[in-house]
Amino acid sequence: MALSDRISSIDQIADALPVSRELLERLGVLSSQVARKIAIEQVSVNEGTLKDVHVDKLALGSASIGKIEVADTRANLKQSSAKLNQVRSILELGLSLDWEVDLGWLGSWDGSDDLGSIDIPVPEENLTIPDLDDVELDIPKISIPSVVAKMEPVSHLPLGDFKLSKAQIDELVLPSAGLSVSGMGVGDLSLSSLNLPGADASSLSLKEGSPTAKVTLPGASVGDLKIPEVNLPSITSGNIATAAHPSTHSITANLGILKVTLSVSPVVHLDIGSMSISDAKLGANIGEVSLNEISLPVTLEGLSASGVDLNEVRVDKITF
Repeated sequence: MALSDRISSIDQIADALPVSRELLERLGVLSSQVARKIAIEQVSVNEGTLKDVHVDKLALGSASIGKIEVADTRANLKQSSAKLNQVRSILELGLSLDWEVDLGWLGSWDGSDDLGSIDIPVPEENLTIPDLDDVELDIPKISIPSVVAKMEPVSHLPLGDFKLSKAQIDELVLPSAGLSVSGMGVGDLSLSSLNLPGADASSLSLKEGSPTAKVTLPGASVGDLKIPEVNLPSITSGNIATAAHPSTHSITANLGILKVTLSVSPVVHLDIGSMSISDAKLGANIGEVSLNEISLPVTLEGLSASGVDLNEVRVDKITF
């Protein structure tokens, strides 16, 4: 066939195609490879379903809790006995003397002198309190700052069907590194919109996914907790040291021209080696426990769905 006849046949085929000749002229063969990107302004899905979603493992990292607050705690100790071991005490008597001399027209004088103190030791002994019953403990508030809690992972988490509504992706570029085509050249191609009644996929899987930011929870609280009464066979404390300051007592002697007052300020120093409480029953009511400023990392491992069903898919402005 002559070359002119071949060209005429190609023109006839081009005229028969349902596309413009201008578009065909923009399609050519390139001798080198080209890299292009497909830009999609927006992809939206009105509704959809991920069927039979299953997560193999939900890994929760260590949770950082800003503060734990326990409010209105009331505890009751019943039917117990207490023993104070190695009780040592010292009675300290502080002495002071106030005096006043009155010689009438000759004049008067007064003053105060510290006479020091006298220590009276009490021999060491063990004390027993046989009947320690109905001891009420009221704690208005306990605040525990900066707590780190280790969270155990959740394995084999079935979520059932996962409903999607109004899903949208903006400014999508495919592929991110560019599309390479060898032996064919395509000029600019644009499509204003593409509507699909639906789209299906047989399965969906994700090996691992985790957000870069931690999941932050505003807080949680539990109110009106009743702790059932429990038996406590034995409770032993460490060393207890304290001091008591009873009121000061004084004796006054008035001899006319001389008036003296002797004051005694007692202090009881008490040192207890340990305190043991046995055969006790303890019950408690807690008004509220609150956890504030909770944050923890989350990782999804092995997410899978047996099917994907998307309805009313719309693709806006495709540029190639």
